[in-house]
Amino acid sequence: MPKFLSEEWIKAYAEEWNKNEKLKDGLKKFNATIKYYIEGSDQPPVYVKVEKGEVVESGLAPDMKYDFEMWATPEDWKTLATGKMGPKAAMLTKKLKFKGSMITAMKYMGPFEESLRMMGKIPTEW
Repeated sequence: MPKFLSEEWIKAYAEEWNKNEKLKDGLKKFNATIKYYIEGSDQPPVYVKVEKGEVVESGLAPDMKYDFEMWATPEDWKTLATGKMGPKAAMLTKKLKFKGSMITAMKYMGPFEESLRMMGKIPTEW
């Protein structure tokens, strides 16, 4: 079972993303690089590159500028991924930190929430 936000985990997440027709359909006009990491951890960040709603690249995050960055403590990521807290609530309470265009994030809030809920579908070692 891959460790949360490890290289192996983000690859499994990318596969899950690409199987999710609702998500891909909602993001068919969306292109972005998204970096995820654990606050206060020395675990390297991971990323996905999305083109027209599909993940075309995933893995350890290279040193570059990202369209979006999301980070949280291990506890808050787990609360979010297991569905104990919704993505909107997590952002409003600053449990999920976010960097990037808020206008774009709001425009794609439905698919954005779906992508975060999907994290709970990946078998994960917390």
